[in-house]
Amino acid sequence: MNKIKNRHLIYLSLVLFLTFFLIIFNLILSFGRTPSAFFNHSISFRYTEFIINANYLLLLSLLLILYRRWKSEMIKGKSNEKTLLSLQKVVETMQIGVTIADQNGKILYTNPAEAEMHGYRVEELIGKDVRIFAPPEIWKPKIQPRSKRFRRETTNVKKDGSTFPVQLMSDVVTTPDGNVFATITTCEDITERRKNEETIKRLAFCDALTGLPNRALFNDRLRQELAKARRHKKLLAVMFVDLDRFKDVNDTLGHNTGDLLIKTVSERLKGIIREGDTVCRLGGDEFVMLFPDITTVEDITTVAKKILEKLSDVFVLNDTEVYVTVSIGISMFPENGDDVEVLVKNADAAMYYAKERGRNNYQFYSLTINDNAMEKIRMLHSLRRAVKQNEIIVHYQPQVNLRSGKIVGAEALARWLHPDYGLVSPKVFIPLAEESGLISSIGEFVLFTACAQNKAWQEAGFSPIRVAVNISTYQVIQKDFVEMIRKILEEIRLEPKYLELEFTETIIMNNSEHISSTLKELKSLGIQCSIDDFGTGYSSLSYLKYLPIDRIKLDQTFVGSLRRDTGDDAISKAVITMAHDLNLKVTAEGVETVQQLDFLHSHDCDEAQGFLFNRPLPAKDFVRLFTEEEHRVLEKDAAIFH
Repeated sequence: MNKIKNRHLIYLSLVLFLTFFLIIFNLILSFGRTPSAFFNHSISFRYTEFIINANYLLLLSLLLILYRRWKSEMIKGKSNEKTLLSLQKVVETMQIGVTIADQNGKILYTNPAEAEMHGYRVEELIGKDVRIFAPPEIWKPKIQPRSKRFRRETTNVKKDGSTFPVQLMSDVVTTPDGNVFATITTCEDITERRKNEETIKRLAFCDALTGLPNRALFNDRLRQELAKARRHKKLLAVMFVDLDRFKDVNDTLGHNTGDLLIKTVSERLKGIIREGDTVCRLGGDEFVMLFPDITTVEDITTVAKKILEKLSDVFVLNDTEVYVTVSIGISMFPENGDDVEVLVKNADAAMYYAKERGRNNYQFYSLTINDNAMEKIRMLHSLRRAVKQNEIIVHYQPQVNLRSGKIVGAEALARWLHPDYGLVSPKVFIPLAEESGLISSIGEFVLFTACAQNKAWQEAGFSPIRVAVNISTYQVIQKDFVEMIRKILEEIRLEPKYLELEFTETIIMNNSEHISSTLKELKSLGIQCSIDDFGTGYSSLSYLKYLPIDRIKLDQTFVGSLRRDTGDDAISKAVITMAHDLNLKVTAEGVETVQQLDFLHSHDCDEAQGFLFNRPLPAKDFVRLFTEEEHRVLEKDAAIFH
């Protein structure tokens, strides 16, 4: 703009100069003459007309140039004015706040977005100190506006006093001599961005269900605490906590209730730890806890006992009372490891050892535990291979009617024929199969094999008998359990009355509603049902009146002490009498002596099984029992005939 004004001055000066020159020139020519003489003389001068015309022509040219320049600038000015109006409209409609303040910090202009963002009207802000947007506690003395552009995140305050996060970007407008004329600042509300960042952070480092730290955050905290423990020579503990039989709760009460249980457990754990401790959910029903600055081992022992106590209290979930126990494994720094991975792994191994010791207890890590854990891993690998390579076989233990002495049933029992170790005890691999989930496939295999074998014996001409198969918790809670059995019976074409399913008291009491409907479905198919290990579970016997069962099996813990323990004698007699009063049959397990057999026979026990009669046998050896029994019957008939 200054350059344009300078050009206009130059044009005007030239015009004035030429006009002045033309007047002076004519005055000189007419000096001392009358006007008429001057005029005549000027005309008589050869170049007078040319000079006058040239001067006027030049003057006209300059005036024309000046006019065109002026007109061009006017058009350009109007164009700039339209541009400025457009820019103003853009700024007025922007969602980002814009404020212009003078060199003293007074607001010259603010757009509607800025005013609305802070809860004001535009007219309320004009002339106010720009620091009106900043919380009073962070006000700074007025200083000259910065000469450089800046960008930062800070906190602004609204008219009602509430604060919110913003991102500011500011720059200054200077005069030609470099002095600050005004400050232009843009303001963006970043509340939603902050929330999104927090959400991303929470997803990256926190468990979605409980809000507890996840594995990544736990490992980071453990790494930091380990550095402090090394530096200050302090003890540090890592504790692995796992709910016992959580899968039963999850499958019987539903995943929503299972999730609610996990959240409630996490709240109880948070209520136990100190401020500097950490509890983390690894996933499923697994929690890991960090306890830095431990003075003695007894300190962590006290915490473990407190966890067992607090988590043993009843959980009321969706109006349902749920009881759970936990197994706890503990590893200590520096004795049990010096880095994150080793300490967590050893605490995990100790936790599994606690489960092997009966659950609902805590165990400290030791080298023996590590050896056991490695052996368990090897066994689990072998068991998975065994299921795939048909190393699981079925043996059958006869069940004898105590009145007739005949074989009326056979209990099908899974056995693992290991290629290197031979027969592996069920006490070793059944718990491992239950923990790993392999029990479902093993159970289905035993069920199919036992039914097929029973059908084969019938087709071979032997007298029909029942075959009894133990059912695990993991099988009965499956939705297609009854349908799976129905399909097996149809495929093999075995009459349902020759199949008996054995359920433990624990399964029945922990899944009362589900097991009741399942038993009714099984009974509708014609399948017999029995309660295994009777007397070792719950003291309440009321469920016997309502469940559609055919038989109870007197547990061998009572049978083994018959004739030696009057208490077990009384219990066994009472169980037999009660069962008969409820129209139930009784099968005694674990009969090994003649004295036990005499007691059971004298008190009208229906059936028995045990080593006194025979150990569990392969199918081909069981056939021998059928043959021997037939020979005894033939010999008896022959003796009567003669």
